[in-house]
Amino acid sequence: MVTKTQTDKLLPALATWDLADLRDLQAALTGLIEALESPPPDAPSQPEEATLPGPRKRPTPKQGHIETKYIPRGKKVHGPYLYLRYWQGGKLKSKYLGKPDR
Repeated sequence: MVTKTQTDKLLPALATWDLADLRDLQAALTGLIEALESPPPDAPSQPEEATLPGPRKRPTPKQGHIETKYIPRGKKVHGPYLYLRYWQGGKLKSKYLGKPDR
């Protein structure tokens, strides 16, 4: 029995999307692929090393990057939270990726 790939499983659902949504997905995937292919040399190897509050940006590659962000609320600082930042149509877009695995 042939095992379906993740792509094989997704394509039937994606075939029902309209063209604008598919282009949004394409831009996000391009940014994500570039961000994953080009990690910065000074990025912390473990999430625990990134302890300073405030946004911590990786150098911005051509299409996309992953940003680690801390959110201050009162005396507490929440995070880190990961965001994919990518360019689409001349605008910088942002998608929340979740918390890093510990």
